[in-house]
Amino acid sequence: MNQKASTTGLQKAMEQKQQAKPANTGVDPYKKAQSYLKAMLPAITEALPKSKGMDAERLSRITLTTLRTNPKLLECSVESLLGAVLQSAQLGLEPNLLGSCHFIPYKGQVSFQIGYKGLIDLATRKGEVINIVAQDVRQGDSFNYEFGRNETLKHIPAPHNQRGEIEYFYAYANMKNGGFAFQVMHISEIKKIRDEFSISYKFDKSGSIWTKHFEAMAYKTIIKKLIKYLPLSVETQEAVTQDEIIRKDITGEVFSVDAEPEIIDAKEVGEKHENE
Repeated sequence: MNQKASTTGLQKAMEQKQQAKPANTGVDPYKKAQSYLKAMLPAITEALPKSKGMDAERLSRITLTTLRTNPKLLECSVESLLGAVLQSAQLGLEPNLLGSCHFIPYKGQVSFQIGYKGLIDLATRKGEVINIVAQDVRQGDSFNYEFGRNETLKHIPAPHNQRGEIEYFYAYANMKNGGFAFQVMHISEIKKIRDEFSISYKFDKSGSIWTKHFEAMAYKTIIKKLIKYLPLSVETQEAVTQDEIIRKDITGEVFSVDAEPEIIDAKEVGEKHENE
């Protein structure tokens, strides 16, 4: 995938679209987005990784469905929307409710956010990491873990009707070379990271993805912590850094929305600060 080439292609397509028809503030925003996406199908195709077998028309349809299910996205700039689509295409992740990636409205811009299943997809593509599993631990479960030279992790869930509130989240990974790694976080650590580092949560608590899908975001947070210690390629590491960014346009200029994915250990929370 040639990111520069695909970005250039989208930029040219967008300029041609703008020149072909003068801006009309009375145009329905959904139809406007639909029109831009249709004009940019060839450029989006160029951005898609060939190995994933994704289709530009399918990505366009999914994007339009996402706009219908989350009308607030239509209040955002079309440039940032197309930037999110570009990011989705380049990483080979489809925006959906299943945890691959999400388009999040934030102060008139569209933030691209990788879901926990998207992180698992990216981390396991090269084959060095066989699988990643994330789970929650509830009151009533039998749960034991130990770090050090004899690391152990054992979780026996209680019967469904005997399980209480969530207490911990953990994630583990099995490596091709036989290695095994895991990380554990108490729910209070997850919430502390959310409260201190998620600008989007501070901006709109009721509409935040943290409020609507807390467990999925908690899985993502613990997986982010885990993959810091996994044998990932430079390409995969760079892909993960594209999480929670906004492209003000479809060029390479981006800025970050949330910083919590960069937290390695909850005790570092007080040492990290984010500029809004």
